[in-house]
Amino acid sequence: MKFDFSACDLQVADASAQALASILLDKGFGEHHFTQSMPQERLTTLKFKEFGPLSILEYAVGIATHVSSFNVENVYFLHVILAGHSVEQHQNGTRILKAGDSIFIMPKNRFEANDSADCRKLIVKIPTDFLHQTAREFGYLFPLDPIRFDSKVSQFPLTGPLFNLLNDILQQDKDELYERALIYYCRLLNSGILNMFDSNVGPSTLPKKSLHRHIERIRNYVLDNITTDIAIDELAHLCQISRKSLYNLFERETGLTPSAYIRRLKLESIHSELKNNERIKNVTQVALKYGFTNLGRFSAQYREQIGELPSQTLRDFSY
Repeated sequence: MKFDFSACDLQVADASAQALASILLDKGFGEHHFTQSMPQERLTTLKFKEFGPLSILEYAVGIATHVSSFNVENVYFLHVILAGHSVEQHQNGTRILKAGDSIFIMPKNRFEANDSADCRKLIVKIPTDFLHQTAREFGYLFPLDPIRFDSKVSQFPLTGPLFNLLNDILQQDKDELYERALIYYCRLLNSGILNMFDSNVGPSTLPKKSLHRHIERIRNYVLDNITTDIAIDELAHLCQISRKSLYNLFERETGLTPSAYIRRLKLESIHSELKNNERIKNVTQVALKYGFTNLGRFSAQYREQIGELPSQTLRDFSY
């Protein structure tokens, strides 16, 4: 598997594994330890690039190595094996990652593996806040908990939008782009990642996301305060418009009343939480948490929007 990593901020050749560990720590990839299977040689190669909020690194140690990395808060790491193989120490034992395989390392998680002498890796560092911001901006829904990616191994695409986006970023001279263009590239890459990899994030069933600034502001405000009772006058004040103008705006942009819009966001959030939060034991505690006190009406509204009863969603997840 090959990317055209032709534009980078730092390139190192014939370095020691200790030098590699120092660079990884300095660039925010966490504390790494490389234990080599034979006397140390200066075979390590590395390329590093910052691109907007993202940091991307490609490296190869050059000899068989045991790798262990330690907790990094508020950051996701996408690992892609470009060549060779890596035997990862997984919670359920070991698994072999081959060229083209990819995994996500969640914030604060430890990573441990045995890499072959010809192993070469690409790692993309994604700040937690930026990934969450992108998910919300592109209309995804996820529980109040942070985004969680499935721990399974996924084949990274050799063609298509996600591959092309990452390859473009690796070739792009960032100095030729305005800051907004840099950020947009990064958001598109995040969106592609959210589309490809299984996680607790799902698409919204609301009408197509409005680009109107007031609707966007209200959507973010509701999601930030999703478990509270939000008054219509509160939203009108937020946008500095009258109550009547607010109703007209929602009718024109969403086809819903403000109350119906809030309710649908709440129901989608409940659906996501019932599916993805293993700590949930019954539907009632979730309904009350989001402000639904009439449980019969809540179940009917949930079924109308989601297509099944909330108890069914919870039961399916439990299995």
